Amino acid sequence: MKNKSLVLFFYLCCLAFFSLGKDMNNLLQSAEKGDASAQYNLGLCYAKGDGIERDLKEAAKWYLKAAEQGNANAQFNLGCLFGGGKGVDKNYGEAVNWYRKAADQGDATLQYNVGSSFQYGIGAPQDSCEAVKWYRKAAEQGNVQAQYSLGVCYSRGDGVLPDDKEAVKWYRKAAEQGEPQAQFQMGCRYHTGKSVPQDYQEAVKWFEKAAKQDYVFAQSMLGTCFEKGDGVLQDCVEAYAWFSIVAMNGGKDGAKDRDFIKKEMMSSQIAAGQERAKELMAVIEQKKQIVKLPAGQVPTADIAPAGFGSGLMVNGGYVVTCWHVVDNAKKISVSCQGKDFPAIVVQKDAGNDIAILRVDGADAGATLSFADSVKLGAQVFTMGFPHPDLQGLDVKFTTGSISGLTGPGNTPVYYQISAPLQSGNSGGPLFDEYGNLVGIVAAKLDSLKMLAATGDLTQNVNYAIKSDYLVPLLKTVDGIKIQPSQTKPVNLLSLVEELKKSVVMIKVY
Repeated sequence: MKNKSLVLFFYLCCLAFFSLGKDMNNLLQSAEKGDASAQYNLGLCYAKGDGIERDLKEAAKWYLKAAEQGNANAQFNLGCLFGGGKGVDKNYGEAVNWYRKAADQGDATLQYNVGSSFQYGIGAPQDSCEAVKWYRKAAEQGNVQAQYSLGVCYSRGDGVLPDDKEAVKWYRKAAEQGEPQAQFQMGCRYHTGKSVPQDYQEAVKWFEKAAKQDYVFAQSMLGTCFEKGDGVLQDCVEAYAWFSIVAMNGGKDGAKDRDFIKKEMMSSQIAAGQERAKELMAVIEQKKQIVKLPAGQVPTADIAPAGFGSGLMVNGGYVVTCWHVVDNAKKISVSCQGKDFPAIVVQKDAGNDIAILRVDGADAGATLSFADSVKLGAQVFTMGFPHPDLQGLDVKFTTGSISGLTGPGNTPVYYQISAPLQSGNSGGPLFDEYGNLVGIVAAKLDSLKMLAATGDLTQNVNYAIKSDYLVPLLKTVDGIKIQPSQTKPVNLLSLVEELKKSVVMIKVY
């Protein structure tokens, strides 16, 4: 049996060798007949030692034949050989000549590679101005690496006059395509207010995106934001978790930051931070695997939403939310009690920022009742999903009061409320103490912008669209029932427990 296995193994090896030799022979024949693509691929085989003995002189010979026929990849690789003196005599002039021929054909990746060669003096004379020229050509075609590199050049003044606004422009383009270094740069600028309005929440958004791609500097900054409460609710557990990840990734100050915050934490909080770090590491590892997949093979469940909001599911499987939550969405998903359902907009009032969604596969929901009147100082509460990526997927509850009967500029559409809000709360329901729907959470006043405008740091000034503006829209949808106003006192804990079943997270793509 053993001898038979050895014979079979030897036969398969011979078959593979014969097949490989046959393929190489076919490639050689095509190259000798003048096929530029075959000449380039044969050069690549010689350069890598792929199926044939490595020989850079032979690689250069075949690259030259393909390059002279206009093959851009052969032209670039030939430039690399001349620039490094490999397989040919070192000659920067020839290297630059072939680089330019390759890049002039318009391929963005080659243009970026040529830019890098000039930027770092690898295989070409170092020339930042020439690097910027090629980075720009590639960046304008959407090459994400070139966009980031161009941002760096403008930030440092390499090959161009320093211009941080122009740097931010290119960082943003790269960041929106998922480049973690660019996302970190955007986070830093929003955190400090450099060349953009200072906005801690926007900073956290960008830091989080980069951190979940395992970019250690962003992980450190995210930990700091949670430690200080910059743009998020102060949370020592989340800060501890991110600092722990920084330490695991070899970040210089991760262990020191983690141990510093640990001094102020209870043992139960430390244990929770350790568990949270494990959860976050699992998410990071999953994203690493997803990045390796072709775009068409990424499972739908693993495609990150472009944004989040909250809503209230009402009877008949409809969801009430804000129009700005779902405006321009290509796809809407509603998450209710741990399950995701597809949804579409069935009615909207864009002027008053209200939308009604129909959820496929769901027909439950709360039965609506509205308060007969709402008075200044009335106690209210809201439930929703602020920063679900950061604060978890459980519904969050906050209380407050009606602190104003009109909104910004005395508009009658809004109530001013004191219930704390964060990004992700938009579209969530605002209830009174009886469970009547008072309004839809819509916006918060930007404290930093108010500070810049008035010199006064406003705190906890938020707005909700009055339910009066929702009722006419509801009447246009069949199947939504409205019951009389509730006036009977109820236990708040029991009321919250019942209503939270109908509070949903909205994901937009």
